[in-house]
Amino acid sequence: MSTRRDSPRPARAWQLPSWGALALIVVLLVQAACATGAPRSGLLTGYHHQPLTPQGLKEAPAPRKPPAGGAVGERLVAEEAWARGPDVGVNHEEVGERARRVEEERAQALVLAAQREGRDPEEAREAEVDRALARMVGQCSGVEEVGAVLAFTFWVEGGALTLVGYQEERGGGRVGRLVEAQGLARVLRLVLTEYVGRRTGEVVLRLRREEARWAVDYEASRPSARPSEARTLPVRTSGTPAGTFLAFQEAAGRWSRAVQVPAGGAARVELEVRLEDGRLAGWELREVRRTREGPGGSPQLLSPEVVGHLVQVLLPFSEGLGSRTVQVVLRAEHRLGEARARGRVESARVERPPQPPGPSWYLSMHEATLLRWREGVVEGSAWLAQWGVEELALWLVGGIIARGLGFFATEGLEWVTRALGREPEVAAGWMRTALKRLTKEEKTTFEQLWQKVALEGEQTLSRGERKALRGLFVRLEEAIQEPLDDTLKKTLREEARTYYAELYPQFAELLRKRGVAFPIHHRRPLQYAHLFPDENINAGENLAMLQKYVHGEINFLWGRFRSARSNPTADEVRRAAEIIDRHFEPWYHRIDDPPGVLKTAEQAREAALRELRSQFPGLR
Repeated sequence: MSTRRDSPRPARAWQLPSWGALALIVVLLVQAACATGAPRSGLLTGYHHQPLTPQGLKEAPAPRKPPAGGAVGERLVAEEAWARGPDVGVNHEEVGERARRVEEERAQALVLAAQREGRDPEEAREAEVDRALARMVGQCSGVEEVGAVLAFTFWVEGGALTLVGYQEERGGGRVGRLVEAQGLARVLRLVLTEYVGRRTGEVVLRLRREEARWAVDYEASRPSARPSEARTLPVRTSGTPAGTFLAFQEAAGRWSRAVQVPAGGAARVELEVRLEDGRLAGWELREVRRTREGPGGSPQLLSPEVVGHLVQVLLPFSEGLGSRTVQVVLRAEHRLGEARARGRVESARVERPPQPPGPSWYLSMHEATLLRWREGVVEGSAWLAQWGVEELALWLVGGIIARGLGFFATEGLEWVTRALGREPEVAAGWMRTALKRLTKEEKTTFEQLWQKVALEGEQTLSRGERKALRGLFVRLEEAIQEPLDDTLKKTLREEARTYYAELYPQFAELLRKRGVAFPIHHRRPLQYAHLFPDENINAGENLAMLQKYVHGEINFLWGRFRSARSNPTADEVRRAAEIIDRHFEPWYHRIDDPPGVLKTAEQAREAALRELRSQFPGLR
């Protein structure tokens, strides 16, 4: 015996006289006959089910006549007709693509905010030129041999100059006259501002030492792929941070003491310098090979001038983004009678690891956050703090992916690592809702620790901070398996509505003006979010806009399910959601009743109820 529920009906569901019912049947038969012909794209003629994948924006019938009300009524009908959407269904891949676009827009907003907030772009461009110019002039100052060539390879984009390669060719041995640094600086400034700074791509600047001047030439025509460490936002600083300089100086001093050059001879030295953003992450002496033997005697150490020159060459490479390695080749020689060996860097070039599986926009977003940090530690920290850890979930997830899950893997984690192992946009959505389960104090601590990892490097964490960060991930593992309280449910419902309007902008205005009439339905209810701890309860595929009366029919079914299963398993909730979806998805993402469907929402409710009873004994 079927169970019925008395509930308000929509205004259009009035009773028809017998002749009217007959006429309606004829119309429906005609529609069904038409539906058996060549189908139009997106026209729904039956029930097609794909678990937790919305059927999308179905084809809508012709716009109805405007109700009484003049211009207001006409505008309302126009809005509804526009909001019905295209006649193309939305499959799982399209929902994912919509989510990616939304996340990319979030990333772009952060990048633009970093670029514009309190910054003068021209001032930043000038600062880039000043730094590059000062470093090139500085390296030229130690070269006296006529015919020597120094080649600097930059990637230029948005006014940012990212050094990706350096090479030095020896001259003929003859020492030229003293060169005025101001003259070289004027020429370089002209080249960098007028010919180089406004373009995008790889540029090679070649500086050739002549008798009493430096000849400057540049090449900007050869094609090359954009390097992953390339910046797009010029940085408004006048030089290298003191901490970075000291780190390079100390590491170069330790390394130089391990190199010995044969007395009166020469050697080729290979180094590997590992960088992460602007930080020195590691330094390894790969090889010291003797290229010329001397007459004998005790091997000699490198002079302090060699150490200074090496640091001078390497510092500009620290302005890149992400993880990379700089391969350095240095030529050293000892002249009899001198106390130390002298030498120069022959080449330095960036070797990049394989691109991580992270999103293409991560480095841009990461650059935006680093920008404020590089322009002032206090300002950078304050700027990050104003966004909040939940808003920066996208950046956070991108950083975890870039570093690998190994750092965050710890005993007791299962669902967290599973969620973070998914596509970046999916993981970011999960992180955004998962962090809401933490207390305000826990989120504040998490935000502070993560900022330190991202901006200063993982190695700067103390043992206690590292333990605290991993402890917060363990706490997150526990929190996502706890049922949501009413306050958090309300917050997530509000955010679901906002997110849905971002996914489907054609409905945004309608939801703003008439949102009460069109609730956003969670296909797997918020009540059961803890049963799916590695999934984002507010993911696009779990959301569907409905008419209010249709939502009431679905809520009635979930009410019956809760009465029969007070403590259901995840599998039982999943099966119940699939049954309800199968019967109601023609109404998903619609502002009116779907055309071509031979059931009313009430009949769909009764059919779903019968199927739920067959699957779940004891359900009334």
